[in-house]
Amino acid sequence: MRTIVRQDASGATAWLGRIRNLRHDPVADHLLGVDIDDHRIVEFTTGGGFVGYFGRYGEGPGEMRNLAGFEVTGRHVISLDRGNAKLVVFDRFTRQAVTEVPLNRGAMDLTLLGDTLVAVMPGPDGTLYELFEVDGRSVGAFGDGAFLASCVRCSITSIGEELLAVVKPGSPEGRIYRLDGTMFDAFGFGEVVHVLTEWREDFLATVRGASRMVAPGGGGMPAGRLWAGSTTGAIGDGSFFVRATPENMDVNPGEMWVLDRRGRVQKRYVFDPPLIGVSTVSFPRIFAVGLSREFGVYEYRLPADYDGP
Repeated sequence: MRTIVRQDASGATAWLGRIRNLRHDPVADHLLGVDIDDHRIVEFTTGGGFVGYFGRYGEGPGEMRNLAGFEVTGRHVISLDRGNAKLVVFDRFTRQAVTEVPLNRGAMDLTLLGDTLVAVMPGPDGTLYELFEVDGRSVGAFGDGAFLASCVRCSITSIGEELLAVVKPGSPEGRIYRLDGTMFDAFGFGEVVHVLTEWREDFLATVRGASRMVAPGGGGMPAGRLWAGSTTGAIGDGSFFVRATPENMDVNPGEMWVLDRRGRVQKRYVFDPPLIGVSTVSFPRIFAVGLSREFGVYEYRLPADYDGP
């Protein structure tokens, strides 16, 4: 692990708000992250130096109120502004907004396919997702949005340039779709549920054994639903990373798992300090926001025996 940047008392990191949803630009070797305090996307080097920012708070052109996520291409930064229900496309170099796309719906997540397409979930009129060119032109809406019923934290990630994985955490279950909206595969997270159940039982036993940590009423923490976390990136062989986190936990154990297309756990990685927000995988590195004694952004190296690309 290497600390990239963390807040300090000297004022040198005054630009650093609460970062969430990291993305790595491998060409510039820069990191970009959602600053949820100032409603903008902050860019900084992997050495912790401030570079600039995209957007600001508001309802006008180039302004955002609730950033749900973003993606980075060689020429653009595409953000999903949930508060204003729009996509905002920024020029990667001038950091100025060049296009805005009204969505007229509550969108949950977006993902990038190559450098040419962006998928936004859900799509309009009950569809699962809508595909856009990176300049904001709609390609079309595809799939049955009924899969997203009662979903709060559903996430979508691309697997290569022709498949999309949608994870429904509350069930938990997931599906893989072709770009035309037809289902390619499905998985039920059977192994994940088993491991998370044991994980929760161990955690609750620990909480109940420490009286100062017990929730009001003395009954421990509420059971809640188990969920498999949000997708954070795909691997070339069709497997992908997820954040594995049971709901209603005061302490995030900071695990990230590699799942295959059937929802089977291939690898488990434990992080210290615990992870918060959405991490980004840029082989052989994982960049993540952590919260220990101090808020910070960290770089982790995948183990030498990792057999991914």
